[in-house]
Formats: sequence, C-alpha cells, structure tokens
Amino acid sequence: MKKILSLILALLMTAGAASVFAGCSESTDNSDAGETTGTQNANQTDVQVPAEEETEFIDPFADTDFGGRDFRVYTSVDNTDATNGNAFIQGTGELNGEAVNDAVFERNSKVCDLLNISLSFIEANLTYSNHEATIKKQIMAGSDDWDVMANDIMAFGSLARDGYLHNIYSNEILDLSKSYWYADAMRDCQFIEGGMYILIGDYFTDALQSAHALYSNKNLINDYYNDPNYLQNMTFEGKWTFDSMIDVINTVMLDTDGDGTMKEGDRFGFTCIGMWGSMIPFLIGTDIQFIERTENGPQYCFNNERSVKILEKLNELFYADGSLTTLADYSDAGLRIVFGAGQSLIIGYNRLGDLAKMRDIEFTIGILPYPKLDEDQQNYVSSLHDTSEVGAIPMTLPPESMEFCTTCLEVFCRETGKTVIPKYYEEGLKVKYSNGQDDARLIDLIHDSISSPFPVAFNGTLSGFLLGTCFSTPLGSHSSDFASAYKKSEKVGTKALEKVYNAFQQNLDNGN
Repeated sequence: MKKILSLILALLMTAGAASVFAGCSESTDNSDAGETTGTQNANQTDVQVPAEEETEFIDPFADTDFGGRDFRVYTSVDNTDATNGNAFIQGTGELNGEAVNDAVFERNSKVCDLLNISLSFIEANLTYSNHEATIKKQIMAGSDDWDVMANDIMAFGSLARDGYLHNIYSNEILDLSKSYWYADAMRDCQFIEGGMYILIGDYFTDALQSAHALYSNKNLINDYYNDPNYLQNMTFEGKWTFDSMIDVINTVMLDTDGDGTMKEGDRFGFTCIGMWGSMIPFLIGTDIQFIERTENGPQYCFNNERSVKILEKLNELFYADGSLTTLADYSDAGLRIVFGAGQSLIIGYNRLGDLAKMRDIEFTIGILPYPKLDEDQQNYVSSLHDTSEVGAIPMTLPPESMEFCTTCLEVFCRETGKTVIPKYYEEGLKVKYSNGQDDARLIDLIHDSISSPFPVAFNGTLSGFLLGTCFSTPLGSHSSDFASAYKKSEKVGTKALEKVYNAFQQNLDNGN
C-alpha cells in the first residue's frame, strides 16, 4: 500500500495537482501492487498506476561451460517391467514427429548447448531379480563409468543402505524447492535425517508414468447407474472408498454363461493378477504410515487399529464375489485383454502410463485413483511401484565430479519440467488417450497425490515386514488377523530396522 500511495502521489505531483488524502485504511487485497482496485470515496477519481515490469529471468547456469565433457547416464532399457523410463531420458536420438520423443530430443540438445556438454548413454538391461546385485558388482569393481544411474527404486534403497550411493543431502546445486523435484518423496526416502540418496524428479519421468491407477469401463457404469461419470463423481465428492468399490463391483458382476459359478469369461467387477503387486497400491492408498523418525532412529508405528481395519478391508475386496485375481494369461497385457473384452468393470495393477496401451479398446475408459480406507481419510494417495525407475549417483563418481553431475541433473530436471512433462502429461495422457474434462481432472488428482515411496523403496531391506509379512501373507491366506501376523514377525522386522538404521548411521559417520 505504501508503494501504491507513493506512485499515486508522484503522478499527481507531476500533473501539478494538490490533493489531500484522508481516511485511507490498510488494505488486505492480494491484487498486483501495480494497480488500484477501486475508489477511496464517491468523489475521488480512480488513478491508474502502471504495473511494475516483470523481472527478466536470469539463468544461473548461463555462463557454465564444461568444455564438451560427457554426461554419462546409466539408463534402464529392460522391457520386463510394466513401464520403462528410457524413452524420457535417451529417446530415439532423432526427431520423428512424435511429440514426447521430439521434446526429449530438443531438451537434450538445449541442455548440451547451455552447459557445453555431450551425452553418453550406457544401457542397462536388468530385471527385477538381478538389478541390485548387478549394479552392486559393477560399483564394487571401482570403475568410474557413469555419472548418474536410472533404475528401480527398490534396488537403490538397498544400495543406499550398503553405502554404494552418494549422499546429496547437503548439495547446494539441486534446488529441491522447485516443482520439478519430488522433494517430499525424496525426504520420505530418507531413512535418517541427513542421508538423502534417492533422486526423484521430472528427469526420471518413470516416477510419473509408473504411478498406479485404476481403469474402469464407463459404458458398463452407464448401464447400471445411468451415468457414465458415476465413479468419477463419487471420487470428487471424497466418497470413493473400499466399501463403495466393493459395493460397485458386486453389483456389476454377472454369471454370463448361467452355470452358477463365477469364473474367467464371466463378467467381474474387479480383476487383477495376483495379490502381491496388486495389493500394494491399495495398501499405500490408505495413507498408512509405517515409521516415525525419532531422535533414537526410526520406529515402527503401524501396529494399531487402523492396520487391523486395512487388512480386513483388503480381504473383503480381494475375496469379494465380484473379484477375480487369477487369469490364464497372467500378465498386465493379459489383464488389458480381459478388460477390453468387457469382462471386467475395473482392472488393477496397471499404471498411469498404461493408458497409452489401451487406444484400441472400443468403449470409453474411466480413470480412478485407488480408494480411501474410509471417508474420514482426508486425501487419496497414489503409489509408486518397487520397480519405478528413479535416480541415484554411484559412489564410484569422484567427489570432485559432484558439481558437474548435480549441475547437469538440475538443468535436465528443470528443462524436463518445462518441455517433456507438458508434452507427455497434457498432449499424451490427457488429450490423446483420455476422454473428457473429468478424466483430465482425475489424472491431475493422481499426479498430485503421488507420495510415500518409503515402503516400496525399503520393504526388501526390512525383510518384507512392511508389505509382505504383515499384509500380503495373511491376505494370501484369506486371514484378517493383523495382530497375529505382526506379532509373529515383529522380532525379525525390528531387528531388520535396527540393522538398516545402523548401516545408514555408519554411512553418515563415514562422511556419506
């Protein structure tokens, strides 16, 4: 207000006017400081104050010159997982008219020109069963072959524990206040304060495309509820819960051959492949908190009534009459075939990026987040998978190269957020593959609710205590007895927690 009054007085003085301002009250208006929003009284003439000029963006890396140095990216190219991030990192290496690929090519060229670097890609064709051991063996060999790695989050959780990754907690180049870094998710992956080893940001775009989502047949929804957006509306109202989902899938199920037995080929309300991978996003979607970080290290905090209810609801869902968890074609592709044939209202296990694989399906596809435990839960939570590809810096990178590496990562993340993500998110998912404004809003909802990667990063290092022995194992036996499952494995889980904490503490004591 002082600035506004000063500008007004200056204009009036220039015009030679003499006027006295009285009765000016303090304003709480949030309008731009460069313009007035009304009159002080009925007799006062409005005075238009010119808006202040926007400050021109000055790129802090504009004068950076690495003399053509190679930025070496160890990028994952395996096709064994549901999603793969290499297309967003390496791309085809040429313009081909495809929006996302061309954005990747142009981003790579822009960053290379800005920093005066070149790019080298070392392709890693690793599987779920050998990624951790292979990378560990390569790092132990001591060869400085890569600046940064992109691979599965569960592998990096274990490699961080064992001291094979650089700690970027105190790095001053990576600006985690920027939206192109998933700062909250990176902090969630800290086992103890001061140890940050896992990089999650726009450059590692698989973190977005591998987020779990449910898909529904909106034609079937319309047949039963006279509104194709029935489930979407329920979601926006905060009423998409375990109970509402169970009610819907049991309503839509149909014994199509009339033999009195529900089996593959009949129409189910919900279909998935198995209970382990399919259960994880439902569990994390309940906003469960597994640990609390204390002065004495992390402590388990999920032995409570909420976990009891979660396991009960998981059993009700997966063993509902309208649910099918086994398929002859036991793959995510086989699951989409069943879905496309109209044999399931909703399918699980698939990721946000899988929407691009459903272009041949003739009916209208609806997108849904995973349900809340109940309506008392404040927010929906979308889960990453343990094979979501994120980033890490290997310990083989010399400390004197950290400035180079993190500068490249910061600029690549920044430019990905500006160019690649909009092409993928807006043109790819929303416009090219989805149907209607409500679906676009739901993609927004899923994107904005990605959080809590701690359990998928560290479940393996904690002997499977978080996701397996306390939830997946009893669920597989159709048991709702959480207390017994927890008590049976508590000693093993607690011992694993202490061991992992001590390993991370030793890393910090050793300066990493």
